[in-house]
Amino acid sequence: MKKYVLLFSALFVLSACQLGNNDSKDSTTKETASATVKTSSSQVSSEKNTSSSSSSTNASTTSSSKTAASSSATNSTHSDHSLSANEELKANYPNDQFPDPATISGGKQIGITAAEEQGILKVNYYIVDKETPFNDASLNSQTPVAQYQRQTYASSAAAQSAVGQNYDPNGQQVDLGHNIMGYQNSGAGSTYLTWKEGNWSIGVQASNLEQENPVPFAKQVVEYLESAFLPVPQTAGQISLRVTASDYQSNRIAWQNNQTVYTIMNSDSMNGLKMAVSMAN
Repeated sequence: MKKYVLLFSALFVLSACQLGNNDSKDSTTKETASATVKTSSSQVSSEKNTSSSSSSTNASTTSSSKTAASSSATNSTHSDHSLSANEELKANYPNDQFPDPATISGGKQIGITAAEEQGILKVNYYIVDKETPFNDASLNSQTPVAQYQRQTYASSAAAQSAVGQNYDPNGQQVDLGHNIMGYQNSGAGSTYLTWKEGNWSIGVQASNLEQENPVPFAKQVVEYLESAFLPVPQTAGQISLRVTASDYQSNRIAWQNNQTVYTIMNSDSMNGLKMAVSMAN
């Protein structure tokens, strides 16, 4: 009997040990699994942080690129103040022809502004004391000494009409030299002397109030045009000059080429003529 009791006790103790070992193994396994989960979470968190950092870096790079592009676009203009004002004018309008600046004001320094709206290009010329950049804001408060225009019309007929030819052969005949006959008329406080040269109609206005005589100046114009050649109008050209001018709009020279009219205005009549001559092909 004692043998059975001892045997049973031994079996009980052995079973208890095995259970203890299994619990220990389960605990170790659980701890290992928990560590593995924590490690995996840490890795995921690290990867997320890395991804977030990478996205932030990419966003920063993209933002920097956009800023640089914006800055580049802002600074990308047609202005190059290392050029003279006239050179910059030509660079901005490479398909246009412009008067020689030396003819505009008797060789004085010239400032230039230009703008084009609705098919009309206007170039203003100013007398300046020193070299002034093209389209400089300081010129906006000044009065131009001359202006050049290029305007496109819907048809050649409309362009021809815009030239505004004015010629009256019914007045008093005046010999202007070089076989050119002018016709003189008076009205509205002025005396007008008109004549034709090719497709050009030319007129000189003199003030009766100032007792001006248009003949001497008209002869000066005829003499000048004997050796200086104007652009050739396709159909119509008009030169309107005053013996004494008050502003740049007092003297106007306009001519047509197809649907385009070119106009020159200058406060000095002879300088206006020289501007036009400098544009002859």
